[in-house]
Amino acid sequence: MSSIESRARPFVLYLTTGCFDKGGVSRYSRYQIQALREIFGAQAVCAMSLLGPSMGSFETPFEVTWHGQDGGLAGKAAFVLACVGKALAWRPRVIHAAHLNLAPLAKTAAKLTGANTIVNIYGREVWSPMSRRRRRALWTADGIIADCHFTADYAVGHRMHAVRPRVIWDCVDLDRFSPGVCPPSVLQRYGMPNDADAFIIMTLGRLSKSARHKGYDRLLRAFAATAPRCPNAKLVVAGSGDLSAWLLELARSLHIEERTYFTGSIDERDLPDVYRAASTFSLVSDRGEGRGEGIPLTPLEAMACATPIIVGDQDGSQEAVFGGRNGIVCSPFDQASQEKALVELYENQRLRRIMAKQARQVAIEYFGYDRFRNELEETYKGLGS
Repeated sequence: MSSIESRARPFVLYLTTGCFDKGGVSRYSRYQIQALREIFGAQAVCAMSLLGPSMGSFETPFEVTWHGQDGGLAGKAAFVLACVGKALAWRPRVIHAAHLNLAPLAKTAAKLTGANTIVNIYGREVWSPMSRRRRRALWTADGIIADCHFTADYAVGHRMHAVRPRVIWDCVDLDRFSPGVCPPSVLQRYGMPNDADAFIIMTLGRLSKSARHKGYDRLLRAFAATAPRCPNAKLVVAGSGDLSAWLLELARSLHIEERTYFTGSIDERDLPDVYRAASTFSLVSDRGEGRGEGIPLTPLEAMACATPIIVGDQDGSQEAVFGGRNGIVCSPFDQASQEKALVELYENQRLRRIMAKQARQVAIEYFGYDRFRNELEETYKGLGS
């Protein structure tokens, strides 16, 4: 019998940097918290977030037991004290660090309480410079969860843990994100094209300087290069951030502003419909120090809505495409390859229909929430006694 099964009530103290913003790590954290509450019971899981809700957060409320107000020193200190205090009072069986940055805190609290530790790793924080404290906490963790095989392989290749991390791909709510038609009211709300004959290329995410690796500017340039050959193609750039004005100016300089639509922030309730408006979804990210993806969630959500995807080959993004069934993999530094993918999907309607059908099927086979929850449960059962 595993240590976690030996207790009548397997309490989990879940520590996250944030679960309210619309970034991929926050979404992953929310799915994990939801799954843990279903597995062990809501009262057996205490979720504590460093950052609380703010402007641009998820519109749907999400309950956590405690959260900080900001990422400053005072907020971080209050968060550390609250987490250690909760661990001492609650004596959890497992302390789960939802981000590598919280691994040392989880390890310290675990030493005080005798708990096991689990650490999530996602991508760029693994191949970027890592402090000795974080590396030590990662090496001594009882379990590691990676969001993709690329991240897991990198951790093994750089001797970050004695055992290969368990890979649990991000997941999608397949009931919510499903094929359908985007209502005209949603198109109007975000200023998107309402043209049944248009080929809609879409990208969606945080349009921030910290996310430039997502390749928004490269997509604009590829679209500009293919625009003469693809007269009915239009580009939708969904999201908001401090990069928005620069991208808008870039569109103007490339003379594609009349065919490029910037929606601003998308309300969570409208997200499935926005994906449904796309003919293809593109997120071709690059990887480097402080840059890159594990496996981004937005392409998974798009293909659950039966949208073919175009992704990069430098990180976990490529794991979302299965043998060319549901999309195309490109090099982020080879603009010609991205142009070729756009033109191929534009010109070949039969290929688009096949990929759209397969995109939904791949999402069902590999990226459903039930699979995510079951694999998380197996990870917890696998903790040594």
